[in-house]
Amino acid sequence: MKKLVIALGALFAVSFISCNGDKQQVAVEIEETDTIEAVDSAILVSGIAVDGAMNSIYLMVGDDTIEFSYPDLDSDHRQSWEMGDSVSIRYYVTEGGDSVIDVINETNA
Repeated sequence: MKKLVIALGALFAVSFISCNGDKQQVAVEIEETDTIEAVDSAILVSGIAVDGAMNSIYLMVGDDTIEFSYPDLDSDHRQSWEMGDSVSIRYYVTEGGDSVIDVINETNA
């Protein structure tokens, strides 16, 4: 049952990404070395931090740059990062947009 839920979550996430404006190319151009996967119905995206501010980050994933904003994420789920670090973002897709639940600095892991 868990595998079915994960598979359906991944299918929903990919279809949502492919229907969402600028994010369309992400679903098409992901290389095998890049990571977008569903984990417990959350989506995990890994890339290289190329820009950002206090509560946002831009990740280079394949040939695309994806922005994530996390203004309300508590510090227990938000690791600091620097440009050039390998960072993973775990999030849910909601009607109001992406809801980031973890910012993970893989470079310092």
